[in-house]
Amino acid sequence: MAAPSPETLAAQLARCVEQFRDPGSVGAQKVEFRALMHLLRQQGLTIREDRGRMLVNGAPMDGAGAGAGALAHRLALHNVGEISMPREPPPAEVFQLVNALAEQPGEGDIPSLLRAAGVTQVRVALAATSSPDAPAPPGTSGGGAGLGTEGILRGEPMTDIASPRERVGGVPALTHDPLPPSEESALPSTGTARPSDALPSVGTPDQAPPAAAPAPPAAPRPPRRSRPVPAPPPVPPPAPAPGPERGVVPESPGGEFGPAAARGQTPDAVLAELARNPNAANVGDLLAVLGRQVENAARANRVEQAIAVLAGVVQQEARVTDASARRHYSIALRRMYSKALLKEVAQLLAAPAHRDAAVVVLRRAGADAVELLIDRLVAAQTIGERRGVFDALRQMSEGRGQLVQMLTHQQWFVVRNVAELVGEMGMESAVPGLAKQIEHPDERVRKAVALALAKIGSGSVGEPLRRALRDKSAEVRMQVALGVGGRRSSALAMPLVVALQEEKDETVQRELLLALGRIGTADAVQALIKVVQPAGRLFGRKPVALRLAAVEALRLAATAAAAGTLEGLTGDPDRQVSAAAQDALEDLKRRKK
Repeated sequence: MAAPSPETLAAQLARCVEQFRDPGSVGAQKVEFRALMHLLRQQGLTIREDRGRMLVNGAPMDGAGAGAGALAHRLALHNVGEISMPREPPPAEVFQLVNALAEQPGEGDIPSLLRAAGVTQVRVALAATSSPDAPAPPGTSGGGAGLGTEGILRGEPMTDIASPRERVGGVPALTHDPLPPSEESALPSTGTARPSDALPSVGTPDQAPPAAAPAPPAAPRPPRRSRPVPAPPPVPPPAPAPGPERGVVPESPGGEFGPAAARGQTPDAVLAELARNPNAANVGDLLAVLGRQVENAARANRVEQAIAVLAGVVQQEARVTDASARRHYSIALRRMYSKALLKEVAQLLAAPAHRDAAVVVLRRAGADAVELLIDRLVAAQTIGERRGVFDALRQMSEGRGQLVQMLTHQQWFVVRNVAELVGEMGMESAVPGLAKQIEHPDERVRKAVALALAKIGSGSVGEPLRRALRDKSAEVRMQVALGVGGRRSSALAMPLVVALQEEKDETVQRELLLALGRIGTADAVQALIKVVQPAGRLFGRKPVALRLAAVEALRLAATAAAAGTLEGLTGDPDRQVSAAAQDALEDLKRRKK
């Protein structure tokens, strides 16, 4: 098979980089990457900048089409002067290079990033910095054939941050995470890669690229200086212009926070600029810089800093009104989030200083965060750890269905933890799952299930709560009474009245009476009036402790019938009951004031 031409190699590398810039095109990324590796198994690749032109394996790419122009643009953006790959390079190293070229420039240059990733066979060198007084090479600001920086560092960031769909027609924008290196390293060597002679140049899949216009004759350019030139006699330097005050964010000449200035700022400074106008035209540049800062912070194990940046971006996303800006936020956050980082965020829920920021980050992650938090809930060893996870899960709006499924877990403490959580969240959708566990062999599970059902308090919990109120354990029956609260549990009044007639344990009786007082419906108050009388049909001559509990329950009900009953009890023969009724009436009067 004939070796691929330099134009084919350049076009395939450009096409691969373009697909990697779109985090949603995972399928297209795989196809293009396999095709690139197929070509590199036949021939190595060297790309070099020479006097404003791009040389691929020694051949100039002047007028080579859109592929060379797009690739030259990315190389100039990252200040790359030379790339060298041997024949059959390691796929993981090629992946690192393509991924680095697809990213926005950040704090570190590409050679540094590749060295940090352990890349040895794929080599990248930065371009030499030109002399300030050297004339600009002609023909480098037009079709992108040159490797200069015209149109890149002069305030045209939107050209670079545009998606492949915006710059290359016909490529759909999907929504998936970028392709991980571990998956790409296992790509098959044959089968899906297209033959080199069938690879189209960068553009629409079914349309040939337009012929490039003939370049104007280039003016002679001075030869490149190979050694330093003796400096002229020293001239006293002019007085330095007053720079920005410490902590003030420098601005670009057009009044916007330019990408070059953003890369040199702290995360707080970039977030402050983002907060100033979350819909700004340069929001893509700012988010790209913040994304690289999050990546660097996570890599350096500075999780607190990464969380602070992520939380700041999420908060500004909520203020966005422009559809284009919202798309930039969505893409940037997908790049920032990773499962490894989310695990670190979940661990900081136990740290009060970072808990609020961690909850903001986890809420934005949606169902993925719920799954992670459920795993932590299962493994929680202390009440404090469970409480931190509870507080986070209560604020999640997605993925709650996963909690209901966990109610059938084989380990008793998992069912207990989930039952407590769905009860605090008031999840009525969990009632059928809780009802199945009302007769669980472990009493600790039955207590949590009974309490959860009582806290949910809707009409659908009546039948399983009746079973819980007949449980052989007094602790389980008491949990029902303790969990009932407020008039939202009015449907539970009659089951509690029936349970009160059958209950023998005085401690449980007291809690049932207080629960009826919190419900405060007419049926509940009538049951309390019968209990508080000196003698009645329910219990005959009642213990003083039980009558005192009924007085307290009438105070909680605070209805007109309850107040009238308390007035009549102020003259009760039992001094304790009379004094308790008087105190309850005074409390009701203070409430009305």
